[in-house]
Amino acid sequence: MKIIIKYKQLFLFKLFLSLLPYFFISILIMNALGYRYSEIMIISAMTQIIGVILNLPLGIYAEQKNRKKVLLLNNILSIIAFTLFLFEKFYLAILAAVILGISEALSSGVMQTFSYEQFPDDVTYRKYLEGSSSIQYLAISVMTIITPAILHFNRFLPIIISVAFIVFSTIFLCFIKLEKREEKQEEKITINIRTLRKGLKVSSKLNLFILLGITVTTLIMSVNSWSSILLKYHYFPLKYLGLVLFTFNVCMAIGSRIKWKKLSIVMLLPLISILLFFTKSVFTTIVLFSIFRLINGGYNNFFIGEFNKLIKNKRVVFWSIYDTFLSLFSIFADLSSGIIAQNLTVEFIYLIFGLISLLILLIYLLARKNIYFRKIKNY
Repeated sequence: MKIIIKYKQLFLFKLFLSLLPYFFISILIMNALGYRYSEIMIISAMTQIIGVILNLPLGIYAEQKNRKKVLLLNNILSIIAFTLFLFEKFYLAILAAVILGISEALSSGVMQTFSYEQFPDDVTYRKYLEGSSSIQYLAISVMTIITPAILHFNRFLPIIISVAFIVFSTIFLCFIKLEKREEKQEEKITINIRTLRKGLKVSSKLNLFILLGITVTTLIMSVNSWSSILLKYHYFPLKYLGLVLFTFNVCMAIGSRIKWKKLSIVMLLPLISILLFFTKSVFTTIVLFSIFRLINGGYNNFFIGEFNKLIKNKRVVFWSIYDTFLSLFSIFADLSSGIIAQNLTVEFIYLIFGLISLLILLIYLLARKNIYFRKIKNY
């Protein structure tokens, strides 16, 4: 807790951004504002498409700019976007979606890099992640329950609260003192596509880690996004769904305190996904989801910490590369999930994605061993 108090401005800046009601029930909010489901899908897709297109160009731009100013600009754009939603005009909602896409692309990589560079060393950073993540997941679990009630009270209120939270986040951002860690920096060079290609070719370990992150995160997003549908498919009473989602987020909070010692624990995630295909019991399904979220909470901190450690320079750019590929994989995963659920059953999403992830993770572990033995041989 001491470390949270020491870095309270950073913690509160990120906490308010993680609690925006809009992102918990965006489809329900858009529907309450009078948009048809087809229009909602267009609005959502527009944000994703803009994000994919601009992730890398804006990442390169942000790498060479002041991190704090970029995050301030990101918050201003988000406030403009959410304000446009209040006018209940479809063309303004499309404009808002485009601005949100620009905002997400602009902050891609900057948020993680900015946070990482506030700490003197990796050990302190990991301690902060463990403490802050557990509190954040608990706060999210509470927001998960109360956000539908907020929407029921007034259709504009979730948007207004989202804007207010961004304003609070911006205030705390302004009070953060820049304490960039001392690192061995390479000679400053112009960032271009040739430089990035060269950097990716040199670091096989980084390439593999990007593959790991994309694979596991895509699996996590797919498993979590379809969890309520799978519970409904198993005849779980929807009136208790909020309580179960609260439990899942509490598991994430507990999991964030787990210290990873072996990377092989990640293998449990696809195995649990496969088990969810075979189980027909609602109780077993909830237990498996809870274990999945527990591991998920620990994995998030592990991946963020290790990825930042592996990147020696151009950190924002490499986070942008990762986010770009992750966005592409997410779009593909969403489309595939819909096709699988439509033509087979929801359970098959868990089986197919689990098997694919398990195969890629095995390839990752074998490739990593080959790199290790090659290094020993060269010595």
